[in-house]
This record gives sequence, C-alpha cells and structure tokens, in this order.
Amino acid sequence: MQLRKTIKRLIVGAVSSTMLLSMASAIPANAANSANVCKINTGKTYQYIRGFGGIDLPEWQGYSLSDSEKARVFGNGDNQLGLTVLRVFVNPSSSQWSKALPTAQYASKNGCTVFATPWEPPSNLAESGGSNGKLHLPSKNYGAYAKHLNDFGNYMKSNGVNLYSISVQNEPDFAKEWTYWSPSETTNFLANYGDQITSTRVMSPETFQYGAWNNSRDYYNNILNNSKANANTDVFATHFYGTPRSKMDFPALENSGREIWMTEVYVPNSNANSANNWPEALDVAENIHNGLVVGNMSVYTWWYIKRSYSLIEQSGSNGGITKRGYMMAQYSKYVRPGDFRIDCTETPDSDLLISAYKHSDTQIEIVAINKGSSDIQQQFDVGSRTITNVDRYRSSSGENLAKTSDLEHSTSTYWANLPAKSVSTFVVKLKSDGSSMPSNPDPSTGNDPITPDSNGYYYHDTFEDSVDGWEARGEGEVLISGRHPYKGTNALLIKDRTSAWQGMQKKLDTATFKAGQKYSFSVAADYEDGDSEQTFYLSLQYTDSSGTTKYAHIAEGKSYPGQYVHLANKSFQIPSDASDPILYVETTSGTNNFYIDEAIVAKDGVSVSGPSTPTPPAPEKKTTTVYYSPADNAVNLSWDAVSGADSYAVYLLENGTWTKKTETTNTSYYLNNLRAGTSYQVAVDVKYGGAWGNDYSNAITVKTNSATVVTTAYPEITSITYSEAYHQIKFDWTPVSGAQNYGIAVYLAGKWRIQTQSIPSSTTSFTTPKNMTPGKTYKVAIAAKVNGTWGVADAINHAVTVTVR
Repeated sequence: MQLRKTIKRLIVGAVSSTMLLSMASAIPANAANSANVCKINTGKTYQYIRGFGGIDLPEWQGYSLSDSEKARVFGNGDNQLGLTVLRVFVNPSSSQWSKALPTAQYASKNGCTVFATPWEPPSNLAESGGSNGKLHLPSKNYGAYAKHLNDFGNYMKSNGVNLYSISVQNEPDFAKEWTYWSPSETTNFLANYGDQITSTRVMSPETFQYGAWNNSRDYYNNILNNSKANANTDVFATHFYGTPRSKMDFPALENSGREIWMTEVYVPNSNANSANNWPEALDVAENIHNGLVVGNMSVYTWWYIKRSYSLIEQSGSNGGITKRGYMMAQYSKYVRPGDFRIDCTETPDSDLLISAYKHSDTQIEIVAINKGSSDIQQQFDVGSRTITNVDRYRSSSGENLAKTSDLEHSTSTYWANLPAKSVSTFVVKLKSDGSSMPSNPDPSTGNDPITPDSNGYYYHDTFEDSVDGWEARGEGEVLISGRHPYKGTNALLIKDRTSAWQGMQKKLDTATFKAGQKYSFSVAADYEDGDSEQTFYLSLQYTDSSGTTKYAHIAEGKSYPGQYVHLANKSFQIPSDASDPILYVETTSGTNNFYIDEAIVAKDGVSVSGPSTPTPPAPEKKTTTVYYSPADNAVNLSWDAVSGADSYAVYLLENGTWTKKTETTNTSYYLNNLRAGTSYQVAVDVKYGGAWGNDYSNAITVKTNSATVVTTAYPEITSITYSEAYHQIKFDWTPVSGAQNYGIAVYLAGKWRIQTQSIPSSTTSFTTPKNMTPGKTYKVAIAAKVNGTWGVADAINHAVTVTVR
C-alpha cells in the first residue's frame, strides 16, 4: 500500500498545484463584488444523480466504522453526512467475505446503494503480472473468475445486501500492487463472461485517472466498440487520481445510455492529518463539481470514509466530520438520489463554480463555490418559475453547514452573498409548473455531429498510432501491425479468430450517422497466409425499429495472399429504421488473420481511391518422374510423390491426343487393356494448389509383354506401393495360369490367416483398407486358387514383410 499511496500522492499533488496556479492566474487584480446573473433552467435536465459515498475497508485499514460513525456517515440529520453510496471490497478469499458485511448491512438497511470492487482474483486463478503488475488473470480462468464475482453477489444477497453492481477490476492500468488487465482483456472478459454474472449488475473496470494520461480511455472505447461487451456492461466507472477538469469530459461514455460513476479519489492529497486544512479542503468541493458538471457523473465516491485525510476523523470510535467531509456534505445532504442535474450558468464570475439539481417539480438545489479571495454578491434567476422559499447551508473557514432560513427573494430571483473561500448550498422551493421528472435516467447531454474534413471524410483511420476505435468482433485480438500496411507504416491486424464472422468492428457516432442517410464507405483489406483466396465483406450491424439486430452488406471483394482488396461503396444508405450502427469487416469463410488499412467514412458520393483489383496468382506447376514394369496387355506404373499435391492423373497418348485414364491420390496405377508387345507414350499430370499443370513433359515410353503369356506357378509380388497420406499399401503380382481367385494371407499371432480370398483372377493387384496403424509391420503372402485348391505353401515361401507408413 505504501508504494500506491506515495505515487498517487505525487500525481494528485502535482495536478492540484497546476490547478491552483491556473486559478490564481485567472483571478482579476481587483476582484469584482458582483457577477453576472446565474440563470437556472429547470426544464433542461442532464444526468441522474444516484448519490455520494466512500469505502469502509477493514480488511486493509485494520478498523471499521463504529455504530455511532455509521449513523453519522449514512444518516442525514444534524451533524450527519448524508452519504448514500458504499463501496465494499471483494476479498479474493471467500472465507473473508464476512468482513465486508457489518457496514454493508447497515448501509443497505438505510437505503444506500452498495457496490463492490475486486483488487485480486483468488490465488489459484492468478499468475504473475511480470512488469505490468503484481498479478495477472490468464484467459483460461475467466469463467472461474466470473463465478467468483457472481458468488460474492449471491453471498451478499443471502446476507441482506443487494449489491447494485460489481466491477471487473480496480485500476487495471495502475496494478503494481494488484492485478493487471489490458484493455482488450477486460473487453473480452465482459463480452464472453459478463453475462455469467447474474447476482448483480456488471460494472466496467475502474481505471486510475480516466484517460488523463496513458491508455485508460482504451478500456472504455474497446467496450463501447464491442457489441457483446457493451451489452454486458451496466455501469461505467473510473477514478479521478490526477485527472484535471479538461480530461473529465468523455462524450462517448456520456452518450452510451449508462450511468458513469466516479468510484475512488482523494483530493488534493493524502497527507497525514490534512482533513481539516483550510482552504485546502475547498478542492474537494471543486473536484465534486467538476465530476458532476464536466464528467456527468451519477455517483461520486471518496476513498476511505474514515482516515486522517478523509471525511471523518480517524482517532477514536466516534470520528467527527472534517472540513473535507463538510465539502462532501454540501452535496450529499441536499442533492439526493433521484435528483437530476439541470442547466445553469456555471461561471457567472471567474472565481465561481455553480451547479444546480432538480429534486422534484417543487424543489431544486443550487451549489455555489467561491474559490476567490473576495466576497461576491450573486443573483440567481429561475426564469419563469416562482420561488416560495430559499434556505442556505454554508461552509467556510469558520462555518460548517451554517443554515440561513428563508432568504429574501422575489418572484423568480434572489441575491446571496458568497463569501471568499466558501461553499453555499441553496434549497429552493418553487410553485409547481406541472412538469414531471424524467422517467428514464439518461446521463447523455448530447454531443455535436462530426464535421467532415476538407476531403469530405468523417473518419480517416490510418492505424499509425492507435486502433482508432476499432475492436475485435467476437473472439480474437486487434492490434497494430507493421507487417504489411497498405499505406504508411502500420495496418490493423485481427488474430486468433475462431469463426469467419469474427473480424473487426467500429461503433459509428450516432450524432453523425443517421438512419435513412447516405454515406461513402471505404476500407482496404488483406491477408497474408492460409487459404488460396478469401472473400471479404464490409458490412453494417444495426438495430431495427422492433429491437431486432440486423445486418446489411456495404461492399465485398475477393483477394489472394498478400494483395489488398478495396471494399468501397460511395453511396450506401443506412436503413431508415436503423439505430446503434456498427461498421465491421469479416470474411465469408476461414479463420485466417487479416488486416485492414485506410478505413474511411465520408460524405455521400465521395470517391476514395484504393488498391487495384487483386489478381489470382499463377498456379505453381509441379511434375514427377514416372516408372513402369511391363505386364501382359498392361503396364504397372508408379511415380515419385509430390509434396503438397492434391492428386494425380494418368494420361495415354492415343491418336495424337493425350487421354486421361484415371485420377488418383495414389502414386501407382495398373494401366490395362493394352495390346501385347506394344509400345505406348504415358504421362502423369500433377494437380497442385487446386490447378492441373497440364504438363506432359515427364512422358515415358512403356511396352507390354509379348503376345506369348508366361505365367508362374504362384503369384510373384512385383511391386509394393505405400501411401503415407492414407496409411495404405498396394501389392502387384504376376498372374497364375488357371487361377480362379487370388487371396491375401497375413501372418498373425503365429498363424497364417486368409484376410480375403475373393480377388478375381482378372486382376493382379490389391490395395489394403485406409488408416492402418502407422509403423506396424506385417508378413504378407499372395495365394492363388487353382482347380479349387489354394497354393498356400508356395505363397508362404514367397511372403514379403511390409511396414505401414
């Protein structure tokens, strides 16, 4: 913990200093005594407010909240904080889960939202994290880890605590003391195992600093761009360590339809006994304000509730509220679960930060922070609404939630003094205007459509520095690769696919790409290894008006190894009832790795240049050396095997034309029905890479035996041919005069046994069944049946030994 605390302290301190310096530079030399009007629009709502809270962590702290402290923290009377959110620790050992129960049960019984965070998986599931972190969870254990999280939710439920959600991992991007996950790993876990967590909702990983630096935003973008992971994520969460105001706005998440929670922070530092330092504590109120107003957070969660730098004093068992705690209370006691943030003038003066919230049709709350060194007389205006009462609660150097009841007000406005270095919360009662609260909490504040560039491009993804919002579709991993770019130095690679439909996808911006509108789509696609050809689809996934997932092909093209194909349609119309559009690239078959580059979405009609049409590679010609042995009215052909050959064809030159006699995968053939004592031209053609060579350059001259047929008294084996591909053996032998049948005998277990005795006398060859045991050796003899008697003795005396290949 000391390493974690030290690093966070340095980062938070550095950012806090920057904020203070920038604020100081913005303060006028002579601070104004009055400011512009702060206008509140009760009819324009933003995100739903679920509440404010912190964590009680006896597993690490060595102490827990006492009963009196629980009441002070979760109660909302005098001298109470009014927290409504509790974060609990998912111990990697289930035998320790009971430690989280006492405070969780109290909070749950008092109507608080309780959620859970894991830092480590069970030890039997983890491996070393190497240079990335203390631990790592291999993908083979994702299922067991999902069960572990689900079991925790069920355990809490069986003990009276209904968890609102459970996250995938605490700070996977800052994991020196716990567990590292890459953005693609957390996305794959959510996509393929998130739906196995059924005891509670599923929360995204909680990153360290919300993308202020490094790759934290990749965790969220990957989820948003993976339809399965996105569907399995109920809540997005982050931490605010070292996160300046300018990095708190994340439109993609704010438009996702899910709440965003800030689940851990302390500001401005974790210095011992710093909780009552003033005006340093004012930074807490400012951080909360920025999280709610800029980040559109629905939940704001402190780190330890009880600590020497936290919300209540650490000493004793009846810790009082600290200055930092009072900064939280300016929000938590009055801005309650179910409220919505509403529109107001945020900075009517450069020293002011003001936010407003709607509790009901007859009540709003306004929180005003004056960080300046001078008092400000501020006017507040609620427009056409009628004010009936204004109560003020103020904290400053010498005040803690000091109440002033029924401030003077007119019909729709009131004035208030905002002392230097203070926070004031106004609970404003209004006459009803008949409007209801929003029925579907939605954190979206809307974002502007993308403006096309000078080329008419909305997106131009080159993959030189990032994946540009693309992610794996289903199984597989997406990464930047320099192996074979179409342009520049990098392309985007998808590997480890298990099905053809699995490829790469990108979620289209819904504020820009509208149903029924036409756009130009273009992407270059390529593969390097595997199948001899591949067909690619550029397609669109969307949800129709009935809520059904549908698919539409935008463009397709065939490619060959090492050749980019241009998938383009300069005027494709998004279906008129489409929502949630996702652009993706897939193949029609196979699971080869493949690449995309220069992915462009442009205005309708814009032509995008791309690679030329791929051409099939010329088939590689293969030939082989042919051999033969003569027979009566036939020749026994054989040839050298060609590695990788599909099959072979035997050709006979007849009347000046090469005539195919057979097609086979073997390397021998008995060519019969020839004339005795006659010469012929014979060739063997090779089919390789799906194409015949049509090459007869290996032709040889063969000659059958003379017209006088000479036979032996027993079948004499003339050739043995082995097939390694099918683990078969072919035998050829000399004919026996007067033979009625031929048979195969095998020496097994000390005895000769006839394996088959029905080979007709018209043939002098036999091929064993396929898939005999490779490496097994047999003693084999060929016998002939003459005048009803098998010539076994002669056959045995001329037996051969063979080994299956």
